[in-house]
Amino acid sequence: MSDIPVSTLKLHQIVDLMLVPQRNRDYVVAAASYHDMQISLARFYRAEYFGLILIEQGSSYYSVGDYEYEVKAGDILFCVPQEIFKVHLLSADYKASQIFFSADMLSDAGFNYRSNDILKSFSSNPSYVIMDQKALFDRLKFHIQELSYLNDFRNAVYFHHEMIWHHFSLLMYEFENYTKQNKVNTKTTSREEAITTAFFALVRQFYIQHHDVQFYADKLFISRKYLSRVIKSSMDHSPKDIINQVLLIEAKILLRNTANNVNQVAGILHFSNQAVFSKFFKKLSGKTPLDYKSDDLF
Repeated sequence: MSDIPVSTLKLHQIVDLMLVPQRNRDYVVAAASYHDMQISLARFYRAEYFGLILIEQGSSYYSVGDYEYEVKAGDILFCVPQEIFKVHLLSADYKASQIFFSADMLSDAGFNYRSNDILKSFSSNPSYVIMDQKALFDRLKFHIQELSYLNDFRNAVYFHHEMIWHHFSLLMYEFENYTKQNKVNTKTTSREEAITTAFFALVRQFYIQHHDVQFYADKLFISRKYLSRVIKSSMDHSPKDIINQVLLIEAKILLRNTANNVNQVAGILHFSNQAVFSKFFKKLSGKTPLDYKSDDLF
């Protein structure tokens, strides 16, 4: 898979580019503008970290998978790891406040991957944008500014560790509070949240080799029926739906690589043969792999 034209973005690479040492390397606050973007336009990327981006000025046009979006001043964009995205256009006056953080930072602060919003990359609409929420925007910006100040070694802050966790937790609570107010979330137990988190971690690790739900149930030492009930309750999708969605995204990336033919993609993704892969792809995307490969949609 080394020939897939997707660049992987790692958090430590951004931290290393900062002009001053950072106290906590599990997050970084980085301003962005049209003139100092750290990524190139019209190129595929996959980030290994979460991101919260506040558009302060101008606009941006981007895509995640087959979906295309525009964000403008005042919008809040939440991003999760492993999504394939491309930035198509930035306005000349574009400015944004950004905080990127690791999964460890999120879990250490006491937050689990428990909401449909944080797990949005597996939904039918893979990008989460909050619009027209100025009060929320201002509160998030305040906490991001504080986190930037606290992480800068030049600033003498005696209780910097405690204050970093304080502001990061409030940042996440602000975001989650908004999502809970605007979506009906199914109540889940801590056990179910743990199973959901572990399931997604396993899918990320094994989805290419293992397409069957039973494999993941066995890994979690639970029955397939119980796993299906938990994931359906917490995500409103079956485990098979989620595995298939991840496979479909990867298949589209592989098909867009001109060096791969359909049979090769079927082999890379561990389908038994090209016919089985083609049937899978057409059922989920509405197109045959050959038709998709020839269209300029992704």
